[in-house]
Amino acid sequence: MSEVTTEGARANRAQRAVMAASGTTDLSADALAVLATVPEWWRRRAVAAGLRAVQALNPESAIALSAGFEMDLLYDAVPREDLLDASPERLADAYVVALDKAVRTSDGRHYTPAPLAQALYRQATEALGEEPGGLVWDPASGAGMLLLPALRAWLGHRTDMEPELVLAAVGSAIGGRDLDAAAVWLGNVLLAAELLPVWAKVSVRRRAPLPALLEVGDGLGSPPAPVQISILNPPYGRVRLTAQDRERWSHVLFGHANRYGLFMAAAAEHLAPGGVMSALVPAGWLGGSYFQRLRSYLASTAPLAHLTYVTDRSGVFSTGVLQETVLATFRQAPTTGSATCERLTINGTVTHEPIGAGLLPEAGDRPWLLPRQAADRPLIEAVQHMTHRLADYHWSVSTGPLVWNRHKPQLSAKPKDGSVKIIWAADLDGGELHQDPARDHQRYLQLRERDEKFLVLSRPAVLAQRTTAPEQPRRLLAAVLDTESLVRWGGRVSVENHVNVLAAQREDSVLTPQVLTALLDSEALDRLYRCLTGSVAVSAYELSALPLPGPETLREWSELSDDRLQQSINAVYGLTS
Repeated sequence: MSEVTTEGARANRAQRAVMAASGTTDLSADALAVLATVPEWWRRRAVAAGLRAVQALNPESAIALSAGFEMDLLYDAVPREDLLDASPERLADAYVVALDKAVRTSDGRHYTPAPLAQALYRQATEALGEEPGGLVWDPASGAGMLLLPALRAWLGHRTDMEPELVLAAVGSAIGGRDLDAAAVWLGNVLLAAELLPVWAKVSVRRRAPLPALLEVGDGLGSPPAPVQISILNPPYGRVRLTAQDRERWSHVLFGHANRYGLFMAAAAEHLAPGGVMSALVPAGWLGGSYFQRLRSYLASTAPLAHLTYVTDRSGVFSTGVLQETVLATFRQAPTTGSATCERLTINGTVTHEPIGAGLLPEAGDRPWLLPRQAADRPLIEAVQHMTHRLADYHWSVSTGPLVWNRHKPQLSAKPKDGSVKIIWAADLDGGELHQDPARDHQRYLQLRERDEKFLVLSRPAVLAQRTTAPEQPRRLLAAVLDTESLVRWGGRVSVENHVNVLAAQREDSVLTPQVLTALLDSEALDRLYRCLTGSVAVSAYELSALPLPGPETLREWSELSDDRLQQSINAVYGLTS
């Protein structure tokens, strides 16, 4: 993991990581117990490889480990017997799970399950078109398990090479960096264990210590050499930047900064010509305004080549990853204008389901239109030549202005002098505007001076919920607030900020409120919206990016009945069933 800091603070952060590894802050008793298991775990691996020399049976003497983690901390910890013969992947997972939850959350630490590590490396080598001959690098390595598939593949291609040459070359082929000194120590032992069979073939007198493939440091900094494959599961979460760091990363920032976005940008920046980046990240960066500069930078530097959606993540991650997750692979090469998409399901076995090609816009900062299932391909094809958006029909999208907890004293269940009704997100459940009884205890807002100007809506609009999850039956939940509805609600309302307000700036817009509501209620637009974003937010930015047909089609739609309108919308968007 890594933080973003100035140079002066970076040294302090690295020092804090070492202090954490020395047990003064971050390491729990459970984590120390996992680490205390490692010496005996190593000894058993060394013996199984045919090694008997005292030097070989102790990781501290067998590996050229750098300073940073003090073995003395483990003397009072009780090793876990259930891990003595565990796989490297299980031992690394046990370490992350044993960390205090607050530490995992604050630093955005997550273990990468073995099937995802293998899939991520497979995507990288497929995008590269060959087995790598240069550096495979993980800038947020943790205990190095993302590098295991690469290391095993690298060793598998060198079974006929002289053992000493293999050991001399591996350090320039596989490497990684992390600020967690304890994880780096653990990872160096786990990765070195893969080299034991090769090491055992070297005579005792010529046997030099095994190389340490991981180092403690800031993963956002430059790697030791240009990277042919960068493979990463970066830390997640927002981070507050100094003014200096905001300037450093301004080309990929729009609003707040997220750790994983910075790592993706840095990894792309450090690729060798023709190099590949393969990242396990939340899907939120695919859409949304906060990531528009990141998308633009990636599109111009290392365009997206392959995207895999991870299905049923609740059964995949032991540390409770809740966000929708993707495996995204980029290559530093001219863009083809599309990316291969597939779905990965892990349920006892690993299943790959091809989806098809996704559409990458010429302006990379726009949301990327990528199919979520094979049935979405006709939808993607149908909208390729739709150039109109809401703004072309004089519609604006804004967030409801009422942040209710800033106006608590003004809220009431009964109307008072100068009160208006509040429209809450729950009032749009089911796609029809209604008064949800659960919100009736805060149904009215008593207006104060200047509230009329900023908090009141007094003209027709279309309303849509701002937060829905990919697992819900519908992402778009909209209802029309026409003149008749507005009268029923008292002629004026205040819209709470979990609701989007879509308003026509011209009364003669060819896109009528009724047609727009029907569009948002359609299966076609709901599926199209899912193809635009992985975020739970239904943002104004993404609603404004939805492709719309030309004015002639909209005029025809305004004359149709509700049933025929829905049929026509789906047909125009390529949905025939």
